[in-house]
Amino acid sequence: MVKVEIKKQKENEVKLKIEMDKLKVNSSLDKIYNDTSYQIKIPGFRKGRIPKNILNLHLGKKYFYEKTAEKLIPECYLEAVNKNNIKPINQPEIKVVQMEENKPLIFEATVQVRPEVKLGSFDKISIQKEDVKVTNTDVNNEIKKIQENFAKLKVVKDRKAKKGDFLVVNSEGSIEGKVVEGSKVEKQIIQLGKNMPPEFNKKLIGCSAGDEKEIKVLIPKDVKDKKIAGKEIIYKVKVIEIKEKDLPELNEDFIKTAGNYKTLDDFKKDTKDKLEKQIEAVNKNDYERKLLEKVTDICEVKVPKVLIEREVEYMIKSLEDDLKSKDLSLQDYYKSIKADEEKVKKEYEIVAEKRITQELVLDKISQVENIQVNEKEVKDKVKTIAKEMKQDPLKVEVTFKKNNNLDGLKESIKREKIIDFLNNKIKIVNSKKEVKSK
Repeated sequence: MVKVEIKKQKENEVKLKIEMDKLKVNSSLDKIYNDTSYQIKIPGFRKGRIPKNILNLHLGKKYFYEKTAEKLIPECYLEAVNKNNIKPINQPEIKVVQMEENKPLIFEATVQVRPEVKLGSFDKISIQKEDVKVTNTDVNNEIKKIQENFAKLKVVKDRKAKKGDFLVVNSEGSIEGKVVEGSKVEKQIIQLGKNMPPEFNKKLIGCSAGDEKEIKVLIPKDVKDKKIAGKEIIYKVKVIEIKEKDLPELNEDFIKTAGNYKTLDDFKKDTKDKLEKQIEAVNKNDYERKLLEKVTDICEVKVPKVLIEREVEYMIKSLEDDLKSKDLSLQDYYKSIKADEEKVKKEYEIVAEKRITQELVLDKISQVENIQVNEKEVKDKVKTIAKEMKQDPLKVEVTFKKNNNLDGLKESIKREKIIDFLNNKIKIVNSKKEVKSK
């Protein structure tokens, strides 16, 4: 049992004066003495039988007091913050005031806590809700994309190459008359368009099969290979063939290959349904983004610097991990966007502050309105996910538990409930008519 005095410091900082009963102190101190007597060797004494005064003579009382404080302070501090519903956001600065035998342990812990959030009047918020609908053009374009996924390349003989065509080429590069090692390729397939260097597009669009082209490309000065940095590579390219995508005919054979559909109407309906789900998700995300921006705009909260720094650090780490999966480094990324670490961090700080502000506001709303998530809601959500995945709900639940994702699922459900609460408070503008949301 601990006694706690709380003093508010500057902004979101508090100082806790924590006191632990002397009986607990003596008990822990005795254990430290006993453990130490087994760990050291002192001539004339058996391990575990070394008296306190001899231990004090060799190591000093201060040593045992410090060891006892090290053991007791973390558990005392944790009990104090939990008992007083304090939410620290960083590690505390500890100052021991008193640590002696037969006396209470007294120490001070100065720590930053989650900032206060002052909620605004949500019924004053008005949001334009736009529902983007799926058109027949959207469906036709999506079907064409599916056809392209199953398309084969066919040789073109009656026209010149155009953007989007595939060329079969032989090529070799040279610098200052010397062939670049590893640059020679034969029957390589390249596609004209945005993913091809502009020098290649300029020379090869409009060419015919059998044409030979000389293409000059200036290598950037900041490339890793200093031997070619800033130099001009001359590629000699011979066009062997020109090919284009041959889309499969939209018939019963194709729809069976694309998804084993029974009729063309079934295929079109399923394509439209999938598009509508995608659009629904986009509409939902866009609406929630605008909603949270409006909500946080009318709330008052000052985000502590330590939270912003922590979020930026997390964002940079996530970026680095993503780049590593693509065999790239942070330095490669900074060069590609023509920026440095400092500039990126400043941009991330803006995003981080906005993100943290929203989370703090949502957390405050859940506290004030007592928005909680019960086990039934979790199980219902698992069932919904299992149905979408066409899997056994029990197996899905086991997977969530195994991956320690249940807490994340609960937070997701809580967020949905907070959004529902806000929807019942704000005004939603649909078309030209403003109505109270229900």
